[in-house]
Amino acid sequence: VYGYVHDEELEAILMQIDTNTPKGKRDFAIILLGALLGVRAGDIIHLKISDLNWDTNEIRFIQSKTGNPIVLPLIPAVAAAVRDYLDNARPDCVFDEVFLRVHSPIYPLSSGVAIQYMFSKYAEAAGVNRKPGDGKNFHGLRRRLGRNMIVNNVPMTTIAQVLGHRASDSTRQYISLDS
Repeated sequence: VYGYVHDEELEAILMQIDTNTPKGKRDFAIILLGALLGVRAGDIIHLKISDLNWDTNEIRFIQSKTGNPIVLPLIPAVAAAVRDYLDNARPDCVFDEVFLRVHSPIYPLSSGVAIQYMFSKYAEAAGVNRKPGDGKNFHGLRRRLGRNMIVNNVPMTTIAQVLGHRASDSTRQYISLDS
């Protein structure tokens, strides 16, 4: 059984982010992408500005883990956070990646580990007690989303599409999270 980040824990984590700073705007958008759309950290670091379609309110990219193309709705909360970061915090530069380092030298985030580290700092500040293997990590946001969709009787095929799974076995791990 895989653990996940509970809704109350996510709320506490989000409360730790100072969205008045460039770093906070970036981190808030990143965490919402993971929590509300289930985007993996490895895909977030590779997300390009050209992957965001504001006319259709969609994000389109190729998943780095699976190589599968995915289209996700740019839901209002995520759209607002990403737009706030792009308009008010993202450094002006030549890179097409959405998310960049905050401090000089400015370049794209180099690995999903950077996102996990960032998430862990906010989780610790929020008092989320973590133990090895408990699922209280960035990927636990993805499991949270899958679990919540199951609890809300979303069809398994829809959950698989949102999470970018081709094989139902990959999606079935989320069923065990439904208590």
